[in-house]
Amino acid sequence: MYYDQEMITRYEEIEERVVRFITKHSGVEYMKGSEQVVEGGVFAWAKLRSVDTAIQTQLRLDYVEVFELARQSMEHAESKHLIDFDRSSETVLNYIRQDSILWIPSLEAAAEAARTELSLQKFLLTQT
Repeated sequence: MYYDQEMITRYEEIEERVVRFITKHSGVEYMKGSEQVVEGGVFAWAKLRSVDTAIQTQLRLDYVEVFELARQSMEHAESKHLIDFDRSSETVLNYIRQDSILWIPSLEAAAEAARTELSLQKFLLTQT
């Protein structure tokens, strides 16, 4: 195995921060008229306050640093899980950047989805 416990610890710290950012510093808005296209409609991220944008930027930078180190470890180990890892990482970045629509109406559900992706990344990292 090519990962170390410090990497897992860093992932756990990022996970806490992502969940806190989504549930405490974010908001969602219903996209008016979307129920005509998709049953139940879709949601968009609400505009962040400037203080929350600063938190978002630092969180994004810290997450990118962690997942790039993890990805390098997986590449070095010639992991067969790189495609899944990359897809999952992009999903988490979408939650942090808040640049995509949501199919789920609550911040708690969005935070749980991000947590699941981060857990998957930790698992894939341990499989190298």
